[in-house]
Formats: sequence, structure tokens, C-alpha cells
Amino acid sequence: MTDNKRDIRKWILGIFFLTFFVLIFILNRMYPVHSDDWMYSFVFYEKPVRFVSSIGDIFVSQYNHYLYWGGRNVVHFIDQLLLLFSPLVREIINSLAFLGFIYIIYKIANARKEVSPYLFLFIAIVLWIGLPTFPQTVVWITGSANYLWGTLIALAFIYPYYNYYQTESLKNSVARNILFFIAGIFSGWTNENLSVALLFILFVFLLYFKIRHIRLPQWAVWGFIGALSGCAIMLAAPGNFIRAEGTNAAFNLDEKPFVDVLWFKARNIYLIYKYIPTVIGLIGAYVISVLIYWFGNKHTRNPKVVSGSVLFFMAAHVSAIAMIASPIFPVRASFCMHAFMIVSIAILYGDFVLDSRWKKMVNIAMLAILCIWFVKVYESIYTPTHYLNQRYKVREEYIEEQKRKGVNDVVLTEPEIILPGQFDFEDITADDTSWRNTICADYYKLNSIKRISK
Repeated sequence: MTDNKRDIRKWILGIFFLTFFVLIFILNRMYPVHSDDWMYSFVFYEKPVRFVSSIGDIFVSQYNHYLYWGGRNVVHFIDQLLLLFSPLVREIINSLAFLGFIYIIYKIANARKEVSPYLFLFIAIVLWIGLPTFPQTVVWITGSANYLWGTLIALAFIYPYYNYYQTESLKNSVARNILFFIAGIFSGWTNENLSVALLFILFVFLLYFKIRHIRLPQWAVWGFIGALSGCAIMLAAPGNFIRAEGTNAAFNLDEKPFVDVLWFKARNIYLIYKYIPTVIGLIGAYVISVLIYWFGNKHTRNPKVVSGSVLFFMAAHVSAIAMIASPIFPVRASFCMHAFMIVSIAILYGDFVLDSRWKKMVNIAMLAILCIWFVKVYESIYTPTHYLNQRYKVREEYIEEQKRKGVNDVVLTEPEIILPGQFDFEDITADDTSWRNTICADYYKLNSIKRISK
């Protein structure tokens, strides 16, 4: 490729990058702080409630979180740090995280190849279309910290392993060993089923290097040990067991035989596969991608690319199976499964050689269809987000007006905010003693708040 063509491709890539930044930033700018965001704006488990006002407060909060709620300290630290920033700074950083997420998948799929703006475009659009509950897991701050940021950290950690798998060239050093051990701890300490999938991928890579008699880098071993340690720290959190007791009691699992409990949990996994269209859609898309790659790339197909793709696809479903340890499987928890399946498809797409005119035409037609689909998907997220933004503006203005009048027990007389299922949004209710109402009152510095429908 000539330098001129390479420069043009870089410019196009930059335009795509800027375009998707603007699109995700618009949504971040409109999306209000609510529900769990209110809770994580405070030092966790302190009474009376106290807003987080420093990095030190976040460490105290996460210590309490570990003891009384759960072990996802890395992602919840990010959550509380983002909520500590001003809204504009928070929205820019969260938007950049999504762009970083697209880019790290692009780097994995484009390993050892020339700049490919159309691969970046393909990945960006498929993420918008294929990720479950997109507003809840990418735009809403607490959801984004748990799922977008957690998966971004894991994929960034996997990338050097995948790169070594492709090139078999990366130098060892004591500093690199220490760096990978520490980075491994943070990567494994993100999200339960994500960490299991991460460990699965790392273990398979190490096993592959061993079986194929490829020099096993020390940094890779130390990284795996770090990830295993981080996962163990997360799972050992006392808060996990406290929380599990309440969840098991809510579903009467404590009184059921072990086999019945196992069946109940397995059924939750089955329902995700049965009722979430994007799961079946991505599985189907992957099968088609494999067939197209295998038969359309007969003379240029790369066994390492196929194996790497299969590994991510398998890891996606390992993350789903790992949910057998949980009594519930909310759709948002399948984020890792969806993301890793998208990675597996992107790897194949990125290695497909467009060596004929008809292949190039088909590729352009496919991208055009995806762009049209993307416009519809974006509109389906933008419109409810704009509605939510306007409702919250009116609500917050009314709350501030009541506070100026000395009213600290606020009653909102307005209809419930109802959003599409992908938002998984729950409004405050007429019960001013409910969890969501009380934390909302604390956030707005009120004695109480409730909403009564007109």
C-alpha cells in the first residue's frame, strides 16, 4: 500500500472515530444520573449519608462495599470516580471509553494488518446493534462502569496475549512481569462471569504455547496468576455472601434441594438463549461468518485467525455458563457474552480478503445495510433518552423550586417515566420509604420524595 493510500485510510478512520464519539457523547450528555448512580454518589454503607468528595472517600466506600455488598471493587471504583467528576468531564470520559472499546476490538481483529477504517466502522455498528440493553450498559454511568469499562479492561489485557499468539514476539523483562501481574489483578477483579471468560482465554493461550512448544513468556504466566488472584479476591468478598443470602431467600432457594437449585439456575441461562434476540442473532451471524470466511477465503485463510475467533466465541458462552453460580441472570449480565461473540465475528471479517470486484461490492452493500440499520437503532435510543432528559429537567427544576420554598418533603404529581425495555429503567414511586425513593431524597438533600400519578 502506498503512503498516500495509507494516509487517506487514516483520515477516514479519524472521521469515523470522531463521528461515533459525537454520537455517543450526545447520549451521554442527555442521560441523567439516577437510581444506582445516586447510591454510588455517597460513601457506601455510611450513616448518615455522606457524598463522596475525594479519592480517599472512594477507597473507604469500596472497603465497605467489599465487606457488605460485593467484590466488584475495580468497576465500582471507576463508577464512583466518574460520579465525582463534573457532568461534562464524566460524559467525555465515558464517551471515550466506548471509543476505546471499539478500538481495542479493532486492534484484536486487525492484528498485523494495514489500517482498515471499514473494519472499525463494521465493529462500531455491530456493537450498537448487537449489545444488549445498550443504554443501560454503555450510557448509564453505573451500568457502563460495570459492563463497558469492565469488558474494556479485560480485552485490553487479553490483547498482548492475542498479539503474541499471532506474532510470537514480545520481549521479557522484570518490569513487564510486574506490570502484567498488577494489570492481571485489576482485570480479574472486574466482573464475575467476565473474569471466568478472561481466565478461560488466558489459560487456553498458555496451554497452546506449551503444546506447540512456543516459548512461554514470563509476563504471560505472571499475568495469568494476577488475573486468577484478582478473580479470587473478588469472589471472596464477604459482601457477596451477605447479598447471596438475601437473594436466595427471595427465591426460596435455601429450602430447595441442590438439584432443584441447580435446575433453577440453569433455566435462567436457557431463557437468555431463548428470549434475547441478539444472542441467537449473533450465533447465527457467527456461523455465517465462519462459512463465508472458510469458503470465500480458500487460498488466504489463516488457521490462527480461525482458532482465535473460535476461542473468543467459546469464551462468550463460558461467560454465560459461569452464571450458573448466580440465582439470577439479568440481560445486562450477558454483555460479556455479546461482546466476545462480536469480537469473534470481527476477527473473521478483518481477515477476509477482498480480492475481487464482486467481493468488494458485496462488502459495500453489507456496510450500507448496516448503516441504515444503525440509524434506526440510534433513533430508538435517542428518542427515549431525549424524553428522559426533558422529564428530569422539569423534575429537578420543581425539586429546586420546592427547596427554595422550604419544602423538604416533595410530592411529584406527574405520570411515571416509562422507557423501552433496553433501558431497564425504574422510576420512583408513591412509596417514599422504598429504596429508590429514599436514596433519591438523599441525593437531592430532601427529607423525602414520592411520585403520585396524575
